[in-house]
Amino acid sequence: MEFSKEQLKKLSDLFGAKVEKQLTIEEVQKFVRLDTIDDCKQYLTVMLDFYFDVIKSPEGRKATSPFEDERNIWLQTMFSKGCQFKSLLDGVGYSKGASHLKPIIDFSILFTIARCVYESLIAFEILFVLPKTEDKQTIVYNLFMAQGLSERLKDLDEDMRSHNPTRVQEEQNDIDECRKAIEGTKLYKTLDQQTRATIDYALGNGKRFRYIFKDDNTMEFIQYEKAYTLLNVKENLFNSLYSFFSLHGHPSYLSLIQFRDAFKDEYRADMDMAKHATQCVLAFMSIYIVDYMKLVPEIKTMYDKLEEPRRFAIGMYEDAMRGEKKFK
Repeated sequence: MEFSKEQLKKLSDLFGAKVEKQLTIEEVQKFVRLDTIDDCKQYLTVMLDFYFDVIKSPEGRKATSPFEDERNIWLQTMFSKGCQFKSLLDGVGYSKGASHLKPIIDFSILFTIARCVYESLIAFEILFVLPKTEDKQTIVYNLFMAQGLSERLKDLDEDMRSHNPTRVQEEQNDIDECRKAIEGTKLYKTLDQQTRATIDYALGNGKRFRYIFKDDNTMEFIQYEKAYTLLNVKENLFNSLYSFFSLHGHPSYLSLIQFRDAFKDEYRADMDMAKHATQCVLAFMSIYIVDYMKLVPEIKTMYDKLEEPRRFAIGMYEDAMRGEKKFK
């Protein structure tokens, strides 16, 4: 995820007008590209501090329905992933007797967490942001619930089922309630046969929840590889990024040889990989918190009260990705 000189210049002009001293391209570049691991941790701390303030605020806990309560919990899961990621930037060493291993950063784990943060962002968008009517939200969210419950039931072996019949029945009842909630919407009754069949298949097989409604009220399943198109980011920013995460997070040949070559004294590739992974996580967390603020205006009020550098750090990536000029 690289920024061109032109993009950096635009960022400098965009934010320079709101501070006492206009930011230079070099200063903006430092924010965006992160020169050191300490920069990574400092920037993550600014982002996580705001997440934490939101979580413990009355506004961040306010919910008028179970749906909103679970939306707020989703924010907490993003915060947890960000904290775990930051802790890994310290690296891990090892000692046994007189032998010592200097701390290293296993960037394959960082990219695995980055992929998880990306997946959480996509799911948040599909469940809480993209549905524009209550009926669409009801259908999509109940598919999400039914899928999770069905997967858990399928994982129970016969011994577990025989010893926990009450739990099995309760969860099956919950799946049935998801179906009733979906079929009880006015929208469901107007859907074409193919779209209803898609919903029935998802409910009956515990398969897939990542569906979005198209303009004609048909439904489309979203692959994570293409899901970045839902984020309304500028073209070519996230192309192939999910594949990149998977390639490094899975035990591929490329991940093997990169690990082999990463810890040489003359060039520590683990540091550069860690900075890139941090950049990705910050971008996802910036987009997430901005979209959360759009749903909960009271949080935007908290954001507006922050001093300029902190607002800049939290909203800059989202603004650079989308060019909305709303949150900065």
